[in-house]
Amino acid sequence: MSKKQHTSTIPKVSPLGRFRGAFLLILLLIIPAAAFAKGKTTVPLAVRLSADQQARFDYYFFEAQRLKNIQQYDSQLDALRMCLEIDSTSAAAQSETGYVYARLNWPTESMRAFRKAVEAAPENWWYRTQYISMLSTQKLYPTAIEQAEELRKRFPQREEVYTMLSSLYKQTGEFDKAIGALNQLEVFTGINEYLSIEKFQLYALLKKDNKAIEEILKLTQKYPQESRYRVLLGDIYMDQKQPRKAYEIYQQILRDDPGNPFVYVSLSNYYKLNRQDDKALESIVSALKNPELPSDTKMDILGQYVDQLLGSNQKIGETENLFKILIDMYPLDEMAHAYYALFLQHQKRTAEALEELESVININPKNEAAWKNSLQILTEKNDTTGVLSLTERALHELPEVPEFYFYRSIALYQQQKYEEALQTNFTAIENLTSAAPPVLSSFYGQIGDIYFKMDDRVHAFENYEKALEANPANVYIMNNYAYYLSVEGTDLRKAERMSAKTVELEPNNSTYLDTYAWIFYKQGNYNLARIYIDKAVSNMKEDEISEVILEHSGDIYYALKNTEKALEMWQKALKLNESNAELIKKTDQAKNEIK
Repeated sequence: MSKKQHTSTIPKVSPLGRFRGAFLLILLLIIPAAAFAKGKTTVPLAVRLSADQQARFDYYFFEAQRLKNIQQYDSQLDALRMCLEIDSTSAAAQSETGYVYARLNWPTESMRAFRKAVEAAPENWWYRTQYISMLSTQKLYPTAIEQAEELRKRFPQREEVYTMLSSLYKQTGEFDKAIGALNQLEVFTGINEYLSIEKFQLYALLKKDNKAIEEILKLTQKYPQESRYRVLLGDIYMDQKQPRKAYEIYQQILRDDPGNPFVYVSLSNYYKLNRQDDKALESIVSALKNPELPSDTKMDILGQYVDQLLGSNQKIGETENLFKILIDMYPLDEMAHAYYALFLQHQKRTAEALEELESVININPKNEAAWKNSLQILTEKNDTTGVLSLTERALHELPEVPEFYFYRSIALYQQQKYEEALQTNFTAIENLTSAAPPVLSSFYGQIGDIYFKMDDRVHAFENYEKALEANPANVYIMNNYAYYLSVEGTDLRKAERMSAKTVELEPNNSTYLDTYAWIFYKQGNYNLARIYIDKAVSNMKEDEISEVILEHSGDIYYALKNTEKALEMWQKALKLNESNAELIKKTDQAKNEIK
């Protein structure tokens, strides 16, 4: 936008317009009498504008305000530049320019503009505070402190200048000076919580423990009825390894103010330090039952102590009663129900736990943890119908959560609803386009498993390839893909390479070792097959003994002409599934051969 174009649009100025322009100058431009600050920079004198110049300045200035209101900052900057062409000494125009540069993330230009505004109007509080703020943002603390000290000289009665100085000195590690600024402020305000706590923290940073405690003592003396300051003093003694002094204070508070809930929390920490776990727990329970303790504080405390409460088997009834009391007190607090659900799960009362989790979901349908916890319970109960019902609701509320699709797909697979399971995975991939590659890899892997179950080998292997393309380190997919290739007897070299990677990554995984052994078996390399099938068998956990692995072991030993060992392994497999016709046939044949 050229200067000529701007000029042509300026309306004729009425006497009122001239008055406004003159009034604006009186407000914003102060003619200084001396040089500014240390550098002896000469402060420019305010320019006397003609009526026409003033009218043009006013026009561009108010146009800049209009453009700011509609967030057209580039155009606003152009209008302000026109203002400064007319009057480069305008503090108001320089300040507004500084704001625009800050919005456009041009810190150097912003600081320059604010500095010029300060030079033009050194008595203006707001221009200098904005300059200080910008300097602080850029971590130019020494210059910011110089400006803040100048501000203190000009406005010694303004409280904000002392908090500003204290904050800046704190940033530079000059804690003594920060305390000095707060002491100056205290002259105006008197002793108060903010100043005492701030000074306490600064003295603590200086390792002046006695001075730090003096600040809190001043609070307790000024406000003797405020028990929370005495609790704080006791807590400070605890932090300073003076538990006896802390205990004496806590006991005095209990005598003076037995209903104070916070002292019980502090006492719990004292008892825990002294290994008096029962008393620590009793103190926490007292705090949680106290109606004076805010609900959010109770939930924070409960979160810290829930494991201890669950582990206190000797006080199960008392613990459950506590949870019920909290729910009665705060029926719409989702965390109260969530913690009670944890307690019920710990007690193996899963049906009641599900009811509490349902309460959490009703209070906050976006509570992802409650949905997942419920699905975990239903999955452990093999309640596929419940899983399908819950995932339908969960996906309506949180369609961006991958686990809900997984749970749903697995439940449909277990119900042999393969087409619906496929569709669930397709929907997941469609809805989670921005998901991390490992997540997408898992969905493609499930699709591959489902297609293989449906005897569609082509689509199964295509999706395994997609899964490994998305996440080449997906050992679960590598194992399944390798095993199914071996079952088909195709591309056994590729199957061997993939299976070798899984065994390298998880050398004690009996399933992966079994796949590796089976691929060698299919290649006719029975000695290598025996080595890995023995490892697979020895790595099976008691609750994960696999009929398939035991049968494979028998097959490999039979191929090695060790019929007795083969019969032993087949018989172990048969105990896990006595109706397996193929195993019955193998064991009968082995028995006949041994005879």
